[in-house]
Amino acid sequence: MKEKAMFIRQLISVLILLVLLSSFLTFSSINGVMAESIIEGEQQIDALPMGQAWITTYNGAGNLEDLAYVEFGQDYGFRTKLSSFIGHVVDTSSNSYLINWRPNVVGDSMWVCGMRVAYRLSDGAGGYQGFSYKYFPGSVLFPRNSDVEWASDWSGGCIYVESGNPEVGFNKNLNLPQDSRIDYLRVYYYRESRTYLPFIRR
Repeated sequence: MKEKAMFIRQLISVLILLVLLSSFLTFSSINGVMAESIIEGEQQIDALPMGQAWITTYNGAGNLEDLAYVEFGQDYGFRTKLSSFIGHVVDTSSNSYLINWRPNVVGDSMWVCGMRVAYRLSDGAGGYQGFSYKYFPGSVLFPRNSDVEWASDWSGGCIYVESGNPEVGFNKNLNLPQDSRIDYLRVYYYRESRTYLPFIRR
């Protein structure tokens, strides 16, 4: 009798599990439920860039050429983005050079903290020496239009646009030795992270 009661209990348990499993499979097959869940605090990557940085050369005739165009800001937190190889030989006798930043965003959710230009000095024999660097904190960049307001963080190095047109560029003179070669531009930035409550996204 005791063995029969135990067998019935086990049979009922198996039936309950089968019903639950069947319900779960049916529910998960609904299109609205088959989705990606987001965990609280997970850092999502946004495919859209939140800013651009580049180097521009100007000659005496008013012509310009943009070098090392870098889109950045896709990732959250303190990040860095490196340009592809540039290989531009500096000619200060004919050109002036500027580094540029376009914010694209108003508010403190996106900061530019600095830019670093990696260059090599000429060895005088057709080759180049090891890397040298010139670093600019974000706070030395100034907007081209006076109606754009900006602010810095507690360190005084990172800046963001407080008001005005976010498409207005910020820039700074880039003075490098004659015949040196600009190889890379690196951008340092901070993008405010988002905290998500768990939910299901289609």
